[in-house]
Parts: sequence; C-alpha cells; structure tokens
Amino acid sequence: MTENNEAQELKDRLSLIESMIAEGRRTTESWGWVFVLWGVAYYIAILWATLGHTYWAWPVTMTSGCVLTMFIGIRKGRKQPGTSIGRAIAALWSAMGISMLLLFPALGISGRMDPHSFIAVVAAMLGATNAASSVILKWKAQFATAVVWWVAAVTACFGSELQLLIVFLAAIFLCQIVFGIYAMISESRQRQQGAVHA
Repeated sequence: MTENNEAQELKDRLSLIESMIAEGRRTTESWGWVFVLWGVAYYIAILWATLGHTYWAWPVTMTSGCVLTMFIGIRKGRKQPGTSIGRAIAALWSAMGISMLLLFPALGISGRMDPHSFIAVVAAMLGATNAASSVILKWKAQFATAVVWWVAAVTACFGSELQLLIVFLAAIFLCQIVFGIYAMISESRQRQQGAVHA
C-alpha cells in the first residue's frame, strides 16, 4: 500500500514539474516580441554606426531598446501571473542585460573594445543565456540559437572583418528575429488551442 502511495506521489511530482516547464516555455513564448525588438535594435545600431560613423549609435539604440522593453514588459507583466520558472528565466535575461549595460560602455569609454572582441563577447553572452534558458525549459529550438551565437563568438575571434559582419548579421537574424517570430507563432497557436478546448 505504501509503495503505491509513494509511486503515485512521485508521478504527481513529475507531472507538476512537467507542467511548470510547459508553463515556463509558454511564458517565454509570450516574450517572443522581445527577441524581435532586440534584433531590430541591433540592426538599427549597426546601420547607424556604419552609415553615420558615430559613437552614439550603440548607446542611444541600446538605451532606447531597454526603455521600450521595460515599458512594454511592465504593461505586459501585469496581465500574467509569475511562476518560479518564469522568474528564473527573467532573472537570467535581466542579469545578462545588466552585464551588457555595464560592460560595453566601460569598454567603449576605456578604448579597449575592437569589433572582433565586441561581437565575441556579445555572442558568447547571448549564447550562454539562451543555453541556460533552453536547458531550464527543455527547449531544443532555443538551444539551437545558443549554438548559432557560440559559432558567431568563435568566428569573431578568427574571421576577417567581412566574415565577422556576415556571421553577426546572420546570427541576429536567426537567433533574434526568426526565433522571436517562431516564439510568437507558438504562443498564438497555444492561445488558439486553449480557446478551442475552453
């Protein structure tokens, strides 16, 4: 009798863990717009810095991206209840964002940042954050984005300027814009299925 109770309790716990992971993935899918927003912000900063030859392109664009993300995120966050996994994912991404906001201006002001190092560090940080998020959520598509970012980080260390630009632009497109759109489509499908089952 006790073995049956223990087996049922174990099944219940596993079911709870699986439902928490699924909810975490749904929450992440609902933030797919952030991936797209930041992909577009990176493209704007690159284009502005290249065509305008200005130091202000990256700081202004990234600050604008942060403000817009926080404004929309705060409004969106009020509508959704928080989960433990959702808070863990938010903590990962917040820590990465704060790290970038502290590190890159300091490196830029000190003059110790070249394009290869910049892209290697950005890509490695995004790869690590996507990988950690994907492991928590058991989401292979997000782990694929981590792999693409890591390839970009390594290429940045060894590639030419042209290879660096091509790989970085491709990584932004695949890992930010395509993945963000994929997440938004997945969320939309989940909502439609939920409406059909309700």
